[in-house]
Amino acid sequence: MKNWMEKAFGTVGFLAQGGLYERLITACAEAGVPLHGLRPAAGGFTAWVPLRYYRRLYPMARRYHVRLRAQKKAGLCFWLRRYRGRWGLVLGPAVFLLVAALLQNLVWSIRFVGLNEEQQAAVGRVLYSMGISEGTAVTQQLLGAAGQAVMSGQDGLGWVSLNFIKGRLVVEGAPAIPAPAIEPNDPVDLVAAADATLLWLKVQEGYAVRQAGQTVAEGEVLVSAVKEDRDQNPIQSHARAAVWARLEKSYECAQPLEFTASFPTGRLGECCRLRAAGRQLTLWDTTGEFSGQTRTTHAPLTVFGFALPVTVESTLLAECQPQTVRLSSRAAREFARYACQSALYAEFPDAELLTVSEQERWENGCLVLRQTVLFEADIARPKGG
Repeated sequence: MKNWMEKAFGTVGFLAQGGLYERLITACAEAGVPLHGLRPAAGGFTAWVPLRYYRRLYPMARRYHVRLRAQKKAGLCFWLRRYRGRWGLVLGPAVFLLVAALLQNLVWSIRFVGLNEEQQAAVGRVLYSMGISEGTAVTQQLLGAAGQAVMSGQDGLGWVSLNFIKGRLVVEGAPAIPAPAIEPNDPVDLVAAADATLLWLKVQEGYAVRQAGQTVAEGEVLVSAVKEDRDQNPIQSHARAAVWARLEKSYECAQPLEFTASFPTGRLGECCRLRAAGRQLTLWDTTGEFSGQTRTTHAPLTVFGFALPVTVESTLLAECQPQTVRLSSRAAREFARYACQSALYAEFPDAELLTVSEQERWENGCLVLRQTVLFEADIARPKGG
């Protein structure tokens, strides 16, 4: 503690030469003047003494005809004297700390805990729409409303908590635990989705009324949910089965050689704004020159990696204009083929293709492709579903 006080109030390193310098050391000990770091020197010695005792050495040194010369100075007072006339170097950090303390009600940073990147982006958009971002002042009422908006807009979240502590907004949450799927227990028959030849049946519940190798028509019952016992009393169950069959279907799709679509022209407009304390400042804006698709992003303003309570809102606008697209016959054929395949898998997601035959014709500059597909798939569908 004593060393720290001496460093704070200052110490002086001096050189004492000539005269009776040995008597000077003895006189300092008798007078209570603390000397430390004594080192012999040519014709004298060097030592350190606290600043408040340094002036008392002069009359004692004159008494013993010793010359004193200060060599080094250390301590807070000497450091402040070095910056005398440049108080801004000291007042600047002090003012900054004072302003930082006064701006604790503003959001300096937003931290997410327990959420993945997709959920963080979604929650960030909701908070931004509620006016919560870096540089805005928040209240408990606003945080409560924002929490309710996040929960109502995000189905994948189990819970969300918004905690604001000294400039930091911590958004904690956890994904929702999916509820177990409850299958309906209604006695509904399974019918054929199309005309087909049955390959095999795997009945888990219900009563099979068709067998492998039989041909069925669309809408015909494959697995019944009701069966009568010996006494002609109906026994109900929930029909559930996989009925794999081979079938053939045709899909027809049209693809014009020319169509109009919107494409970017390459011209970009940008708007940059600073938002803080409920106010905004536009730095530049070139989005008013044309119209198109816009994309807005926001991020905290950082200086050398240090986040300030200011939000930088950047809006990027890409100009788009309608253009006529002309396809070759080969490209049109590929588009039409893709549309037919999409229709097939939309109706039978688990289809396994066996053979595919195509017929095409041209009508008024439009390619009409008819695709006949032989495939195997599960054709069991709930009746009326």
